[in-house]
Amino acid sequence: MEEYYRDPALVDAFIVETEELLQSIDQDLVGLEHVPGDDELLNRVFRALHSIKGTAGFLGFAPIIQLGHHAEDVLNALRRREVQLTQSTMNALLATRDRLGVMVADLRGGGLKPKYEIEALLVELDRLQKPQAAALEDNSGDLLGASTLAQAQATMRVDVRKIDDLINLIGELVVERNRLLQLTKTLNSDISQVDSPLSHSASRLSFITEELQAAALRTRMVPISTVFCRFPRLVRDLAQALKKETRLIVRGEETEIDRTLVELVSDPLVHLIRNALDHGLESPEMRESGGKPRQGTICIEATQEGDQILVTLSDDGSGIDPARILGKAIEMQIVTAERAASLSERETLNFIFLPGFSTADKATDVSGRGVGMDVVRTNLKKVNGSIEVHSKIGRGTTVVMHLPLTLAVVPVLLVQAADDVFALPLRAIVETDRQANTRVHLVDGCEVVRLRGETLPLLRLRSLCPLSSNQTAPEGKIVVLEVAEKRFALLVDGLAGQESTVIKPLGSYLHDCTGIAGATVSGDGRVRLVLDPGELIAWAANRPPQAVVQ
Repeated sequence: MEEYYRDPALVDAFIVETEELLQSIDQDLVGLEHVPGDDELLNRVFRALHSIKGTAGFLGFAPIIQLGHHAEDVLNALRRREVQLTQSTMNALLATRDRLGVMVADLRGGGLKPKYEIEALLVELDRLQKPQAAALEDNSGDLLGASTLAQAQATMRVDVRKIDDLINLIGELVVERNRLLQLTKTLNSDISQVDSPLSHSASRLSFITEELQAAALRTRMVPISTVFCRFPRLVRDLAQALKKETRLIVRGEETEIDRTLVELVSDPLVHLIRNALDHGLESPEMRESGGKPRQGTICIEATQEGDQILVTLSDDGSGIDPARILGKAIEMQIVTAERAASLSERETLNFIFLPGFSTADKATDVSGRGVGMDVVRTNLKKVNGSIEVHSKIGRGTTVVMHLPLTLAVVPVLLVQAADDVFALPLRAIVETDRQANTRVHLVDGCEVVRLRGETLPLLRLRSLCPLSSNQTAPEGKIVVLEVAEKRFALLVDGLAGQESTVIKPLGSYLHDCTGIAGATVSGDGRVRLVLDPGELIAWAANRPPQAVVQ
């Protein structure tokens, strides 16, 4: 037994499998609480716990065996209808799952502790098995290992670091592919051989690279259910703590997301759920007096739109009062009363994302410290994502997070400013248009442009680039950018084409550069700065008045 314990490969495999089983137990227990008579859910929880206990016994992990054994007795009593599923039973089973999670985390950190304080939990589990039942071996666990064997043979576990290394190498291959295509284009232009063998070979290599890139990215995609499955338990526990009746609806669990985004999405959603439960949903008595059902509803949904993932969280609570937001913003001297009067409802709601901003009368263990929404926006900015809020007083609030489909390879549009070339993420570009100086106007000291009946703030890329020549281009192009339903026009000198590329961080020395998301290597081998549309929009909203540049 001791030899297995010392085998790191076996222990690592146990940790990975047990973490997956504990996650499914968490979700199934919460589901079982809503449908106590569901034998399929009950059997699924039992089989998962049986598998954990069995493998732990093989490896000699005594605390896991002991706790799992007592929990199995309770589940067996439930399966035989000797006891009924009560809230006390559910709380004990969930506590068992949590203690097992702590033990597995300790294993991952180096090993089990000599002793765990689980005596009180063991006594409670024994009390809940009325009448007392001996632990029965159940062959259903073995049967399960046999209704999934075919599927297991078609899959294998791979260390995620190996996949990340593979995708990074493919990213470098994409950069070299771009460079080869540029060289091929230059050579063919010189020798007038558009249909040369070199062109055919370069095109074929480009096709294979794109297919390889797509195949590799699919290996790193996981269903967003790996994030969503954590929330039924969170909602259940918070609703009990806040004495609120809540129903959670989850849609789009099959939507796939880049594995590297999982944790970055999970933390913001936890903050949003806590806010919805604490601030959004009213107490059952208040809902009833207002003509609403006693039970509030929180809905989480994921959808894919083009190269973006949209994660939406909505509730049917009291909504956000813009007047209260403005009053707090004026009190905190974030905005003047005169300026506040001219803000739109969307601009007003955006104050909730500022650090330290909260309308709660007092801080609680759940929320009210003014850090949650700030964390949400900060996490999304790390991946060039965005967030928007819609709310109606008395009807509820909807928060939409926009996330990139993948972080590995990003399609960009190359734009010129004098002698410099910059990259713009293609997902933020709505359209391009030829500039006409007659459409540029000055409104409140800031330049705007009329485009297809819409008035858009105008930024000149040359004015943002101190390395560029100050000479004005005779005629340029307008690139219309949109982030979180906010649009503005960027005036550039010209367009230099588009390509798929890899965005690299600037490093600690330059990471605070406003308006720059990173850097990339273009097809001609030169380093290009990648502009951040979200920060450009924020800069456009806060820029000082200026005269129109002719």
